[in-house]
Amino acid sequence: MKICTLALAVATAFATFAQAAHARTPTEALFRPLMKGPIMTRATSAANQWAGRTTIASGSATQVVSTSQANSDSIISLGIEVAVPAAYTTLGRTAIASGVSFGTASTTAIWSGDVVGLTWESPNVITSGQALRVDSIVGGVSFAIATANSLTTVASGAVAMWSIAAKDHQGLKVNTISSGNFFTLGWADGRARPLAATVMWEVRRTR
Repeated sequence: MKICTLALAVATAFATFAQAAHARTPTEALFRPLMKGPIMTRATSAANQWAGRTTIASGSATQVVSTSQANSDSIISLGIEVAVPAAYTTLGRTAIASGVSFGTASTTAIWSGDVVGLTWESPNVITSGQALRVDSIVGGVSFAIATANSLTTVASGAVAMWSIAAKDHQGLKVNTISSGNFFTLGWADGRARPLAATVMWEVRRTR
């Protein structure tokens, strides 16, 4: 009888202790932290900065970021901010009137050295199977589409369809990392863009 009473007392004491311990340090405490605002970090230029905003200049494909925080095994996150101007169109349709050998396509996306794809919309109205070419480019303004030999071969007017390759402001990559010195970022396709873009970056060191 005494042994049973003692065992019951020990069990009761243990349950009371466990309940008190749970009340002091509830399991929910592991999930209690609540962020009431964004994480703050310095982005000012410094030799050891780990986050910042860097501009890829108009006409450039890459940019060097100097920081001692970059290591060969660092994880570098990139984001982009760019103001695309009005009429920044990378594909379209341009009419070539009857009796005319060229048409003008207006777009702020065109730039010297761009690759432009051209084709007729309605080949049946074209005589002699005439091909198309880019005759001239005015950077950031327009480009002229002409028949391949500049002859007037459009019988009753036609439409040229066009597209400019690799003009979207998307796709960034880290090109190189020099541990403790700098890293180079740029457009993923290696082609320069006619507009400047601000790249937001953050370096995370690994262990």
